[in-house]
Amino acid sequence: MNFDASKRAEFVKNIHDRARANIEKMTKMYEKRANKGRKKMLFEPGDLVWMHLRKDRFPEQCKSKLQPRADGTFKLLRKINDNAYESDLPSTYGVSTSFNVADLSPFFGVEESRMTPFQEGEDDEDMPPEATQVTHKHVYDGPITRNRAKILQKEVNSLLA
Repeated sequence: MNFDASKRAEFVKNIHDRARANIEKMTKMYEKRANKGRKKMLFEPGDLVWMHLRKDRFPEQCKSKLQPRADGTFKLLRKINDNAYESDLPSTYGVSTSFNVADLSPFFGVEESRMTPFQEGEDDEDMPPEATQVTHKHVYDGPITRNRAKILQKEVNSLLA
């Protein structure tokens, strides 16, 4: 047994261990930088989501730049893993029903405006009559200039006061 060769082998093993530790350290640093500000999106089966319509996956739905970029709402059937979900996408789309989490956005429901007549809550009936009367001082035609914007702002402030 040559002691010089065993020292060299130990030295090489030591270099390999240090290189492996350095690679792992740098990988964690790169991962931290790449994921900075990224929110982890986790869904449960039964959640409603919007699907992002990518050109390469949905060529029939993305014929024009004026077409909507998302379609939905679709129900998630099962969770494949943290990055992939299976949805109840109709067969008319002609694509796979499994989607990456990057192509999904949560659906929070329809926000109804205060103008809907069936909304429960406050009434506008107790407002003073002068607040409901709208008087138009001027009719503006043409572009809004700085001077017109100032005049309009004064009129709005006088109506609110």
